[in-house]
Amino acid sequence: MKNVLITFLLAILSFSNLIFSQIPTNNLVGHYKFDGNSTDLSGNNYNAINYGGEFVSDRFGNENAALYLDGISDSIGFPIPEFAPITGDFTISFWYKTNTPKIANLFSSKQFASDTTDNFELQINSHNPFYLQNLAQIYYSTYVYWNGTGETLNELSEGSPGAFTKNEWSHFAISRSQDTIRIYRNHVLSSLAIENLFSGIMGDVVDLIFSAAPHLFKGTVDDFRFYNRSLNQAEINFLWFENSPFMFQNIKATDAYVQGSNVLVSWEYDESQISDSILVETRMNGGLWTPAPGHGNHFYETFIYLDMVYPVGTKIEVRVSDFSNATVTNSTGELLVSEYDWVEVQDTLPFNAKDGSGLLNFQGKMWLLGGWDPPYHEPNATHNEVWSSNDGANWEFVTNAPWPARHASAWLVGNGAMWVIGGDQQSGCLTDVWKSEDGINWVETTHAIPGFAPRNNQNYAFINGKLTIYGGEQCSVGPLNEVWTSVDGITWNQEQNAPWLGRGMQINSCIDGSGQMWLLGGSSEGTRRSYNDVWKSVDGINWTLVNESAPWAGRHWHTVSYFDNKIWLFAGMATGTEMNDVWYSEDGITWKELKSSTGNWPTGTRHAQSGTTFDNAVWYMCGINTNSSWKIVNTTADYTSLKEKKLSDINISVFPNPSNGDFKIKNLAQDSDFSIANLNGKIVHFGTTKGGVNVSNLESGIYFLRINSKSIKLIIID
Repeated sequence: MKNVLITFLLAILSFSNLIFSQIPTNNLVGHYKFDGNSTDLSGNNYNAINYGGEFVSDRFGNENAALYLDGISDSIGFPIPEFAPITGDFTISFWYKTNTPKIANLFSSKQFASDTTDNFELQINSHNPFYLQNLAQIYYSTYVYWNGTGETLNELSEGSPGAFTKNEWSHFAISRSQDTIRIYRNHVLSSLAIENLFSGIMGDVVDLIFSAAPHLFKGTVDDFRFYNRSLNQAEINFLWFENSPFMFQNIKATDAYVQGSNVLVSWEYDESQISDSILVETRMNGGLWTPAPGHGNHFYETFIYLDMVYPVGTKIEVRVSDFSNATVTNSTGELLVSEYDWVEVQDTLPFNAKDGSGLLNFQGKMWLLGGWDPPYHEPNATHNEVWSSNDGANWEFVTNAPWPARHASAWLVGNGAMWVIGGDQQSGCLTDVWKSEDGINWVETTHAIPGFAPRNNQNYAFINGKLTIYGGEQCSVGPLNEVWTSVDGITWNQEQNAPWLGRGMQINSCIDGSGQMWLLGGSSEGTRRSYNDVWKSVDGINWTLVNESAPWAGRHWHTVSYFDNKIWLFAGMATGTEMNDVWYSEDGITWKELKSSTGNWPTGTRHAQSGTTFDNAVWYMCGINTNSSWKIVNTTADYTSLKEKKLSDINISVFPNPSNGDFKIKNLAQDSDFSIANLNGKIVHFGTTKGGVNVSNLESGIYFLRINSKSIKLIIID
């Protein structure tokens, strides 16, 4: 019996070791969880000093379990003798989330702000005036320097620009072992550089300050740990997986997938917290959890594929749990089967690849105006071409307009005319105003707006019968939050300044169905520090902050639009990184990122592309070094009214019809997108016409075929 009892106790001990991650505690000299206080939990009584921070929810949703700093006056003091100064091996570990694009001091140890002798400073979004002045577009996520200016040596940087300022929780650790300094981001060791070798004293004889002047931190922090030794990779892993034994790698609850996508769901795990068997489950629309097919329940199988073939609007969730203890678990949140899909209209258009062009919906056509197309159109690679199209695939050159060559202008439609206002530095920092009622004949209404400083990349909209210019950057000066309006393009009024920080570089305008205009992120040419806040206004004078931090990365040179009762945001640049993501929202608060594995997706990243809403689709064209044409359509368009259309009006021909397998479509000038709906209006199949259409999986019956969201044809499947 005694031996049985001992065996039982050993089993319990072994099991407990699986469940509780081995967080390192030896040589822990300071530990702060901010559970409603600033107490040091290491036992050393080095209680932190909270200078104004507010207790808020932590990364697990626990209330009053993390600390929010306002970026204005809040900071934290850590009176830890072993870090005043740092004399030997050490590790600092903590969690933070922020959306600030500004420089922020995470830690600082020096007698005064300009001390370059005995110092230690760890910054995010660093733009050290000596070291990084010539890299204004490429801010490092983290920059560390010590005992100097950071101009040469004694410095270390890491991170993808903008990757850790999206208001998502991020784990950061810095350590030194003998003379080698290492940085870990989300438990991954950053690439090492020759500047990371230093074994001497770092910092001064002062308390270590988090959020030190002059660059105070705005965001939330949690779980600070200070060690007077170097932690190894396994110990860093324990900190990363604390209270979360499974971490999903490529999936977020904001994901919305094109119907038919095959989605990879992968995760990593803490082997100390799980046994050798796991349970992977899925559920739809909040229903019952069921085992995921194709997974063998082995802990080392760290992925599954989801076929998003379910009806549009279906919400799918994946959960991974330890077979031995169901409380050791994590789930993805709900992934959406979206109603939207990309359609490639034309891969090469008949004009030069260009960016910064205006794309307008006017008089039943799309119009493409101006642009920047190096190496053509010297000396500034800008031009004044005007093109038009009825379908986005076939384009006609209309004229070279009389306005000076330009790009990144304000391109507007209002009061029965197209408008072109100003241009950036490559255009000569123009402040002129032109209009046309036919795209051929242009009239200059104002040669230079009085009192309107020349500016780059202003935002623009036509709202309440007024041309509205807001933000931008005064050429060679700095970002603006000015608002100017005009009813005729001749007389202009400067309204009160907007409450948001000066910025521009938002391409196209977004006016919603209720007549409100939206400002989504933006930046300035000089700083390239980009925002991800969301504002709206009914008149350009009264503004409402809708979302202080949207789930997309702060960006500039992005395209915005309004389509299908939703706000849309496309691509652009996020602090030096080209993007190709797409987001949409009904209210500016809750956002979904449209993703696809179906192949229907614009290839390559791009910025300063052109966009508009036209013919029941939102369009996305051109962009840097690109001249392709794409659109997004709602695949669940209402077919119930199509029964009244005269099928004899449709020129396309389908054969064989009836069909029980494949059919071809005649009289199509090019490959087109199609959808098939039953007599109740429900879409049952969609794709492109390239290579024919396969209907063998459809039941016998009568269906409606739609081509390019317009043409209708009755088809029979037997």
